[in-house]
Amino acid sequence: MQGNRFQILSLDGGGLKGLFTASFLAHWEKERGTRVIDHFDLISGTSTGGIIAIGLGLGFSAEQIKDLYLNKADQIFPPKHFANAKHWLAVKHSGAGLRAALQELLGERKFGESEKRLLIPAYDPAFRGVHIFKTSHHKRLQTDYKQSAVHVAMATSAAPTYLPPEVTESGLQLLDGGVWANNPIMIAVAEALGYLEKPQSEITALRIGTTEEVISLKDLQTMGGKLQMAAPVIDFMMRGQSQSASGMVQHLLGKDRFFEVNPKTAPGDFHLDKLSKELLAMGEAEWRHASSELFDRGFFDHQAAPFEPCHKLN
Repeated sequence: MQGNRFQILSLDGGGLKGLFTASFLAHWEKERGTRVIDHFDLISGTSTGGIIAIGLGLGFSAEQIKDLYLNKADQIFPPKHFANAKHWLAVKHSGAGLRAALQELLGERKFGESEKRLLIPAYDPAFRGVHIFKTSHHKRLQTDYKQSAVHVAMATSAAPTYLPPEVTESGLQLLDGGVWANNPIMIAVAEALGYLEKPQSEITALRIGTTEEVISLKDLQTMGGKLQMAAPVIDFMMRGQSQSASGMVQHLLGKDRFFEVNPKTAPGDFHLDKLSKELLAMGEAEWRHASSELFDRGFFDHQAAPFEPCHKLN
């Protein structure tokens, strides 16, 4: 069954809801006694999923990454009483707390130190273009691997209205990759088929979301004006992108080679900038539910070959 299998892990965005992802992966490593990254050949991650992907790629355990959420949530998104009012006129949080937390974890390490091929989406609003940070897993990829890991993590997680853009040395402003790829599974499959020239028949993929709110259609305002649609329109677009990405991958790979973990929740249960420790228990519950399916599909059996970058840091 394994053969020349090429296995992809894709991690959604979702702010502090990334605690669910980290909890799920921590239970994987604890119960299986192996590092998650040793089972995957390529990892894509957007926003909070990008932070997790970078951390895993640099050799941190899922448990260490889980502790980042538990110990630094109030530093990343300070629960100030005036934050919601400020949010109408300016970014809700400064980004200083997130940068300090990432600096403490990642230090001065470079993106190119990753033990695994990584794809980390961001967005360039000035030139209206997608911006994907890539490790040097192809000879043409000659720049991103030199970047600071903190810089890449800040760029992919600069959620509009919540955090300010991440500015490069040349003045380029980058926003959260969730603007166009909150569920980055399709860009990972495209990378495997394109740059990496993997046959479609060899690719398997696992996507881990950060929960999905179940909303009754009768409760949705779909014909309102700007004021009524300000909040739901963002959800519409992100939900549509996510469903489209997963749908295309399932069409390409088939149901047997694509699996998703993304539990449904009630509206308002969890928030991007407010930590809920209930996500810890949900991560454990979903691991217990999904582990047998992952076993049956061969995800645990695959041992990824060592990643040898085309360009190395001096």
